[in-house]
Amino acid sequence: MFFILFIQTSYSQLSNPSSVNQQFVTYQKQSNFIHEFNVPLHGQIGLKGITTDLQGNPWFYYQNNNQSQLMKFNLASRTFNSYHIEGKTITNTPVINLAGGQVIYDQKRNIIWFTDARVNALGNLNISDSKIELIKIPSNNSGIMGIVLSPDNKTIWFSEIIGNKIGSYDIESNTMTEYPTGDFTGPTLLLFDPEGQLWVTLSYSNSVLKVQPWLLVPESRVGGITEIKLEKPDTFSPFGVTISNNSNNSMIYVSDHGSSRVIDSILASELRNYVSYWTSPSQAYPASLPSQVVSDKFGNIYFPEHGGNKISKISKDGLMTEYDIPTGPLATTVYLAASPDGSKVWFTEWASNRIAYLDNMLKVPLDLKIHSTSPVTLNANQSHQLDFIVTKVNNSSSRILSLNEIETSVVGMTDSGLQGLSYVAKPQRFNLTNASTINGTVDLTVDPNQAVAGTYTIMPRISTLENDNLTVSLLFPQMIKVDVPVHKAQLQKLPASESNQPSSNVILILRDIARYASISVALTLIGYLIYRRINQSKLKINK
Repeated sequence: MFFILFIQTSYSQLSNPSSVNQQFVTYQKQSNFIHEFNVPLHGQIGLKGITTDLQGNPWFYYQNNNQSQLMKFNLASRTFNSYHIEGKTITNTPVINLAGGQVIYDQKRNIIWFTDARVNALGNLNISDSKIELIKIPSNNSGIMGIVLSPDNKTIWFSEIIGNKIGSYDIESNTMTEYPTGDFTGPTLLLFDPEGQLWVTLSYSNSVLKVQPWLLVPESRVGGITEIKLEKPDTFSPFGVTISNNSNNSMIYVSDHGSSRVIDSILASELRNYVSYWTSPSQAYPASLPSQVVSDKFGNIYFPEHGGNKISKISKDGLMTEYDIPTGPLATTVYLAASPDGSKVWFTEWASNRIAYLDNMLKVPLDLKIHSTSPVTLNANQSHQLDFIVTKVNNSSSRILSLNEIETSVVGMTDSGLQGLSYVAKPQRFNLTNASTINGTVDLTVDPNQAVAGTYTIMPRISTLENDNLTVSLLFPQMIKVDVPVHKAQLQKLPASESNQPSSNVILILRDIARYASISVALTLIGYLIYRRINQSKLKINK
């Protein structure tokens, strides 16, 4: 969340929109999998949330400091319609840039609901007559953010990232109620699970709320709210949250926006046991910064990598696919939505004034499977072999990817890399042009002087190219247990009160350090960007 705040604030205050576009959009390539469309905004950046109607047409939100509007893209005619949101800006710039702009489709009423931080209101657009209604939020400068429709279709629930509250709006009685989430918690996005419980991400307090709406007390946090954190020392900065729609056990997925992973867990476990889906290293920033997470009707999961400039998909069998966004190196994609039929996943590009969709009907003609037990125990100075198989899918789409130089690698464990773990992939590169399968191995070795004991996730990965040197990668999670003794250098860095704890509670400290380090690195880079923009502005003025 800090990433969005600092970037958007610096852009709006220090530069004109066209200079932002020129700095962060230096190329616009062509992709087989992702199709992009220019939005007629005349250089005024500010695209945010997106949804689709029953016909699959995307509706999305646009906002700058002085105006906001809803837009519709008619896919059949390739035309845009704009619906201006009236009202004077009544909140400050950082709040506007950070919050608001989420949209959902209400099929029962044929209405688009949206959050507008600029005018501090919950709003709706009636598609039938194009009328827009605004409902003011009781709290000033609330930073109204996420939005979701209750399972019974009677209530709109929303989050206030600045006001540190969640709220409900009863559609029939036209009444609004707010519930505090705690100081400096930053409620962000939210959704309902199959049991009617509301899950809310708290970006600032590194936790997720499980809310039972029927037990809530207005203006109080006394009942109905349970705060859930990851087991120490692990922590995260949750942003997006979704629940798979097709599973024997409902699975919850939460993005770690201060890091490079999305975690998944059986919903009933309340994040006590989870798998980290680590993304590929970012070319522009040290962390890929996954943001909103959505699921389609088939149970597949999707999320954009804000810093990695990719769209990712996790299939029901756990295989993750990453697609380079054709516009870059930083199109700044934060929000996305799956179409009702699951054929497309739409997203907005803040820095490039584009909307785009991932074509789910076009399949990647490769499959990756890992044939190893989970977790694998790795002992000091002992090599362990992971077996994998890559299969070419025999269909017409095999021509859309380069199959003659597929690369094998491993990512994961921490934001800063495979701490204390080395690997040798055999083969490191291979050709599937004239073969249907390839069997390979990844030999893992632990350095006891660098590794820290604990259970981690690594992601064996294969990567290849499509059009214009855009990368497509397949990754599969593999749990590993690092079994090495704690060494003196680590113990000396721990507080005295912790050094007396059992080793199982002590030796995982590196993961906590890595988590905070990744956020610090991201903030440092953002600070540099702001500094650079200020200097450029000064130079122009002096000239």
